[in-house]
Amino acid sequence: MRRLGILILMMTVWALAGGSAQAGGTLERVKRAGVLRCGVTTSGTGLAAVDDHGRWQGFYVDLCRAVAVAVTGSADAIEFIELNAQRRFTVLHEGGVDVLMDGATWTLHRNAVLDVEFPVVYLFDGQGFMTHRSLGITRLSDLREGTVCVIRGTTTERNLEDWIAVTGRKLAVKTVNSTEGGLSAFFNHHCDVLTNDRISLFAQRLLNAPHANDYVILPEVISKEPLCPTIAPGDAEWYKVVRWVILATVLAEERGVAAADAVALNHHADPEVNRLLGLTPGVGAGLGLDDQWAYRVIAQIGNYGEIYDRHLGGSSPLGIERGLNALWNRGGLMYAPPLGG
Repeated sequence: MRRLGILILMMTVWALAGGSAQAGGTLERVKRAGVLRCGVTTSGTGLAAVDDHGRWQGFYVDLCRAVAVAVTGSADAIEFIELNAQRRFTVLHEGGVDVLMDGATWTLHRNAVLDVEFPVVYLFDGQGFMTHRSLGITRLSDLREGTVCVIRGTTTERNLEDWIAVTGRKLAVKTVNSTEGGLSAFFNHHCDVLTNDRISLFAQRLLNAPHANDYVILPEVISKEPLCPTIAPGDAEWYKVVRWVILATVLAEERGVAAADAVALNHHADPEVNRLLGLTPGVGAGLGLDDQWAYRVIAQIGNYGEIYDRHLGGSSPLGIERGLNALWNRGGLMYAPPLGG
């Protein structure tokens, strides 16, 4: 019996060790392969969409490239894998992608029950509604009845059900399996309203609407939607890498370092800027990266403000104001901890 007990104990230790080895090691896998596998969903112009040349473009896409350039040295060392809302976390758990960059909302259920990790918030959004201008609905208070399309199995569906229960609105819910299905149903008048993250609605209207002016995005939101990159559990090293790549773009904007500045500067009076530029030895060691990781991100991808502006803000067709996604010292929620000790 004593020998059996020892054997069981040894097998348990081996199993736990094997599980930990499988769960971790994403950073080393990406380094060895020289390619980051990034999961994306077609979210619309400005967020994630394939352009006329077959190349993925958008806010989420550039943040994928930021992680790739930090780890591999090249923003093009990346494989984009298109997923849908129903399969994305399953593929992540199966090891089919290294990171998921889309409109995934950080929730307790997903973190604790679905067991996925959310390293950092990269967009603060809220659930909104788009309707047909011909219906004469201009505010959420006008929406009393009709049919609402929503993607099945998302926080958007749950939020909608909760909101209807609380407000008593006489709305019929039509669930669809994908963003494309929802857009098709909405634009073909199979539903009066389409609900999704508000920024996503702007992107989808621009990319997919037959005539964008025929559709109104209502000004109100019914939820908090902290949108995050998502990774598989049990890999603390990779968690830190993804988190700090995003935070480095925010910190660069805070310190006034844009892509052109990063290329031109070789020294700065601000010690934190020198850390961002990789001029302080050891700044990458704790992440398992070289000291130039943040410099490459800023020089090749830009700071957070530049990324937002070209895909979602004033330099983009969407023209969405920063709002909550402005820096903390400009009335928003974007805030980066310091790099220094």
